[in-house]
Amino acid sequence: AGATRQREGGMKRVQSSVNFLGPHSPLGNQSPMGPGAASPLGAVARKPSLLEKTVGMSRLKRTQSSVALRDASPPSPLAAVAKQPQGKVQLLVVFDMDNTLVGDLVSLSDRDNIETNVPWQYWPPGKSKGLTPDYILPFLHRGMLRPGVAELVRYLQSIGATIVVYTHSEEKWAVKVCAAIERAVGVKFIKKMFSRSACRDGHPEFTAKKSLKFIHRELQREGLLWVSLHNTIMFDDDGATLNAAEKSRLIKVPSYDYWEKSPWDEVVNDELLAKNPPHLADTVRYSVIEWGIAPPTYRKKGERTKEDVKQDAKWAIQRHKKEQVLASFNKVAHLDRVFFDVVTVLQQNLGDIPGLPEKIRTQLGKSKKRW
Repeated sequence: AGATRQREGGMKRVQSSVNFLGPHSPLGNQSPMGPGAASPLGAVARKPSLLEKTVGMSRLKRTQSSVALRDASPPSPLAAVAKQPQGKVQLLVVFDMDNTLVGDLVSLSDRDNIETNVPWQYWPPGKSKGLTPDYILPFLHRGMLRPGVAELVRYLQSIGATIVVYTHSEEKWAVKVCAAIERAVGVKFIKKMFSRSACRDGHPEFTAKKSLKFIHRELQREGLLWVSLHNTIMFDDDGATLNAAEKSRLIKVPSYDYWEKSPWDEVVNDELLAKNPPHLADTVRYSVIEWGIAPPTYRKKGERTKEDVKQDAKWAIQRHKKEQVLASFNKVAHLDRVFFDVVTVLQQNLGDIPGLPEKIRTQLGKSKKRW
């Protein structure tokens, strides 16, 4: 979980980006260990641990990411980078993922996290482990994909812009989501995907959560020598994600909060937990309680007391209220016009790439007043 790392006498910095375009895209790659293989952690992780959240952390409690049971699988190999497409403009467009391109994925990511990042010794035959892009795709069609994403990326492709995704989500989860987004849009448009380990989590020297300078350096190493701060625009729902020197290129978009539930215990149920070592069951128990997706006395050993019943009932009421609030955002999600407005501004001002961020911000401010 989290930024994928190996345990070999200490944490090592590993791959922080994924190349999407080209014949060797990692979207279909499996771990070199193979599906269903036991993680090396299974031999050493005997004390209960908390799983680290794999979705972007900007809107989650800090306590939910403080301790990690890290997956020890080696990162997927880098693919060859596709050549810069022949286009009309030299424009780099950087998209955040969570609450920018897509809505609230926490429920889906929690389930995927539990199924894929626990080193299960037993897994039900015939059951896939973790969510696939095919599973995520219907959520996007129902509203999880922000309105206007398809129209915007198709326009950007038509003018030859280069598009990357820069997310605080963990790499293996983000790859699945980006693959589903490309299928929903109907075109492969993501040149490269940068994940959590390309954020300050993996680079403590960063002065903000993300760094365009880092992105530019990585792309220039791969032949895109034209990329610079002045021909880059970035879309993110977090207005503090870049430092002061780069903030002029950031367009803060309203958070897109469409939400759906995906039961985390559809496969990881009591029967499965009983067939695995107790320390793995404890990892799941402590994680889901900490995340607030299971009652306080979930799988508590011994007899349940009246206080236990009272606590669980209180949790159920609070959980129901929270889900009602989350679902209420869906009523207005389909009215979101942010990316449609962005297309309009680009069409009218493509000759002034350095001035695009300010022009887009101005248009979005006017639109917000109309809303």
